Amino acid sequence: MQTISSEFFIPREGGDFDDLFKRVRIMPLYSFPHIKDMNCHITEHRGRFFVHMDFDAFYAQVEQRDNPKLRGKPVSVGGMGAGKGIVMTASYEARAFGVDTGMSVLEARKICPHLISLPCYGPKYEAITLNLMKVLKEFVPEECIEQYSVDECFADLTPVAKDFYQAGRIAAEMKRRIREEENLTVSMGISYNKTFAKLATKLKKPDGLSVVTQENREEKIYGMRADKLWGIGRRNVLRMAAMGVNTIGDLANSSRAAMRREFGINGVIFRMLARGEDTSEIIRKTKKEKSLNHYHTMSVPVYKPEDVRKEIRRIGEYICRKLRSKRLVAGYMHLSVRFENLKYDSDIVRLTSHTNDDREIFDTAMKIYATLFKPTAALKARQFGMGVYDLHSDMQTSNLDLFKQTPLLPYSALDRIKSKYGEGIIRVGLES
Repeated sequence: MQTISSEFFIPREGGDFDDLFKRVRIMPLYSFPHIKDMNCHITEHRGRFFVHMDFDAFYAQVEQRDNPKLRGKPVSVGGMGAGKGIVMTASYEARAFGVDTGMSVLEARKICPHLISLPCYGPKYEAITLNLMKVLKEFVPEECIEQYSVDECFADLTPVAKDFYQAGRIAAEMKRRIREEENLTVSMGISYNKTFAKLATKLKKPDGLSVVTQENREEKIYGMRADKLWGIGRRNVLRMAAMGVNTIGDLANSSRAAMRREFGINGVIFRMLARGEDTSEIIRKTKKEKSLNHYHTMSVPVYKPEDVRKEIRRIGEYICRKLRSKRLVAGYMHLSVRFENLKYDSDIVRLTSHTNDDREIFDTAMKIYATLFKPTAALKARQFGMGVYDLHSDMQTSNLDLFKQTPLLPYSALDRIKSKYGEGIIRVGLES
């Protein structure tokens, strides 16, 4: 099994890339609409136009875009070489062999011997996602966008479209701008509610655009398998099959009482979604951020001081970049070290002032580390973690120290460069 990294995005030298971030930062994920999300005053939406966007085989597509050697070949993202890990996503060339998300790399390798397995580089994909969200804001207000996961989102086109024809034209222009900005393809589905918009996306992939209306929903949606509806997993499918419910049409025409008896309130929701009665709206995250954390488990444990410094610095830079992206500053921070025997040591301290400066966070992290139990050749460190707390809005001011001259750095410009070219493309020189 070949292992080729994405050479265009950021230079890879030696095996250091294997120790970089391998997991995508967890995004605010929402399950299928809960009953509390529904508008109980109406049966179904009228005159509403929702679009669902699914970036085709996102991680694999990004790697194929950035490395011409990967184009047209079966590629999967996830795993750390030697057949370890699971497939997070697979290119359409790999899917043709049966490789699918959630499959172990070993299993994928058996059915597709020529599979090219790449490690996951979370910050890279996240930076691209943030750029894509900016593109969408050119078409609809920010409050009309719901980021469902790293590679999926909803948008309410109702404020900018008067009918399905106009909504389709706007969606097509969105696709063009996404291709222009990031050179990526996206499949889109448009409908009068979020559930049918999500199902419409599945009708034509990759790089498709489908529209489901009240008039054609039976023709386009009702023939789909029941498990295509979000929230219905393998076990629920078996229980539904025992009730004679195999398709979304069967579910739409099922008995409400029977579904409630078998699945509780979720059964009622499943039936409502199948019937086009999803009256939920765009969900916006309004809860104030209280903390930011990042943990990195290394495939190769470390103990040398220079390796430890490198890891702490990398995590600190990532945390500071996230603070700045959210326009926040932190008052407290903690650092933790987990060892090969799974024991860990940690401490939390108060920062001298609220900050999101890489230098201050790194200096404080190293002071914390000096008080912790140190890894040795016999007991190496397997994971480092950092968290910041007491978060407040960044007022773009700092406490002035008459006896300390600290040069101001153009962090916003550096962050934009990193967003475009990767975390390691440029770094701030830090003193020992």
